[in-house]
Amino acid sequence: MVEKPPQTLSPNIESDAINLAAGGVRLKTLVYIRWLAVLGQALTVILVHLVFGYDLPLLPIALLIGASAILNLLVGLNRKSSTRLPNRGAILYLFYDILQLAGLLYFTGGLTNPFSVLFLVPVTISATNLTRQGTFFLGLTTLACLSVLAVFYEPLPLPSGSLYLSNTYILAIWAALVLGTIFLSGYAWMIAADSRKMSDALTIARAELAREQQLSAVGGIAAAAAHELGTPLNTILLVSEELKQALPEGSDTAEDAALLHDQAKKCAEVLAQLSRGPETERFIKGSEHHNFLALDNLFSLVTEKYKDGDKEFVIQTHGKQADIPRLFLTAELRHGLGNLISNAAEFAALQVTIDLYWNDNLVRAEICDDGPGFSEEILDRLGEPYMSSRRGKGGMGLGVFIADMLIRRSGGELSFANKEDGGAIVEILWSRRQLEKSDPFSN
Repeated sequence: MVEKPPQTLSPNIESDAINLAAGGVRLKTLVYIRWLAVLGQALTVILVHLVFGYDLPLLPIALLIGASAILNLLVGLNRKSSTRLPNRGAILYLFYDILQLAGLLYFTGGLTNPFSVLFLVPVTISATNLTRQGTFFLGLTTLACLSVLAVFYEPLPLPSGSLYLSNTYILAIWAALVLGTIFLSGYAWMIAADSRKMSDALTIARAELAREQQLSAVGGIAAAAAHELGTPLNTILLVSEELKQALPEGSDTAEDAALLHDQAKKCAEVLAQLSRGPETERFIKGSEHHNFLALDNLFSLVTEKYKDGDKEFVIQTHGKQADIPRLFLTAELRHGLGNLISNAAEFAALQVTIDLYWNDNLVRAEICDDGPGFSEEILDRLGEPYMSSRRGKGGMGLGVFIADMLIRRSGGELSFANKEDGGAIVEILWSRRQLEKSDPFSN
């Protein structure tokens, strides 16, 4: 079976596909939570009624608790516990839990019941796992139930002389629960959304890196095939040349031999090009341990790929050349620096300048362009996934995020700024000890 190369989807399609695959909640989780709720509710009713002697309306309470238990059994039997409920199914599941809790509280004191705080649970679960619309719907349902229970409820059968809760205090409880619901659901949604966004972007970044590795492997196979085909092709060239000389000049056979020789010569030129590989790879070996380079040579090799356009690249060093850092050209550095330099070349008007600084402790690189610079609105958020780096251009906003992730793996830190006279600055700061390795050929 032939494996198909990974396909690159459009930003919206790929993001939606990932969110759809990860959406919803595991049924097993909701079933466990509901069983805990059923057991807790039943135990509480038994203790209050039998141990403390309060006269509760047992029939409607038992019906509500029993309905939850039966529904849980039916759901557990009809679906596998590993099933992940879609958003709509999970929302309906939690919607029922809110209504069931509201029913229990109606018969047991409304908001004067301390267990009214459990209204926060379904909304928090929704905020961390479901869509914004589903969380908004469940939040409105919770607020509606809280408002109704603040006015309509069966009072607890407290003994005479017990603490009396005034309407003002009940209003305060209502306000506390409403604010708690809004705050917790909003906070949980923001944290979960950031986590999902990072997870989605990392998934896409891994897919892009895998694609790059696959393309690199294909290039290696092509070069190997070119090497293997070289010998038989040289034989064809030699034989066709001898045939062309041996056959009568001007004959059809001689013309065919000449045509065969010319076509074989073109094939040889193509194979020779495949064997050499792209210009940017001429000095890069397959193993990073053979790519021990000076810092300026590292940036020269990375920028070589982008010099075919109309942008000028200038690399300036600021330090003693004899003390210039030397390091391995790893895949992380190649792809990370490549993304940053590609971004600068895309938005530069004429020139991209790379300034390199170093001392005994630190190594610093500044990539500057003479383009429009970064948008002030998103300057502080650069490096986050799906945050496009420039005004009116850019794709998913993953280039800077991927670069930041890869540079961090090499021990570096990224920062972004705009020049006073226009253009963008990307600064990379490494610890020299962490970036630089000992020369593997020194012994």
